[in-house]
Amino acid sequence: MPEDCRPTENVQTLTDGELTVLVAEHPPFVSMSGNELTGIEGELIKDIAADLCLELNATSTSFSAVIEGLQSGRADLSAGNWTVNDERRKLFEVSHGIYTSGMGIVTRDKNWSSVEQLEGKPLGTPQGYLWVEQLNDVYGADNVRQYQTDTAVLDDVNAGRIEAGIVSLAANTWRLQQDQYSALTMAEMKPTEQIPYTQEPPTSVALIAKGNTALEKATNASIKDYYESGELGKALKKAGLDPDTAYPDED
Repeated sequence: MPEDCRPTENVQTLTDGELTVLVAEHPPFVSMSGNELTGIEGELIKDIAADLCLELNATSTSFSAVIEGLQSGRADLSAGNWTVNDERRKLFEVSHGIYTSGMGIVTRDKNWSSVEQLEGKPLGTPQGYLWVEQLNDVYGADNVRQYQTDTAVLDDVNAGRIEAGIVSLAANTWRLQQDQYSALTMAEMKPTEQIPYTQEPPTSVALIAKGNTALEKATNASIKDYYESGELGKALKKAGLDPDTAYPDED
């Protein structure tokens, strides 16, 4: 960092002079290219580090390891299509919203969009999403196969091993642009009281180590700058996502 760098906020981090970040590979939101972060939220993380005059120390790991690492004090922050519920708000400091993303139903040209259309069908969804228990309650855990990644869900829909996949609308709008998924279509799940996750668009946030409210404040300022500069909307559009979903709230 330049010697004359002036941080936007005085923060304490896990290691002096560094911002320690854990991310799970999740394009187009965050990816690691060598030691370089890329993607919509990869750029945001780099902005946060630069705004705070900190060197960025980023490591890619699994989704569950990100949560465990933040809880156990092995990282300062994570971002990459994270949504929150009351439990996560107790475990972490949570930033303002970055963008919204609904719940998508992927099929081979069936265009299903309602909870009723999925009844009695073999379904799949990625592990770790906040809607998994809600799907189990509606369809039965034996009918909802859990996968380690979104791509594994899409691959099994593509191969006909399951009839529908329930996935992140934002993340898989990008994936379905890839040639190998040209036979698949995705529709947003219609709001239903049976699945509370659908009641309002979930908001992607950054997760910050509990108690580090100064870093939360700085992260919110960086998100606001990312939005107001127009760069967040451009990044969403470049990934094939709706730029109007950017910066939806300040809750």
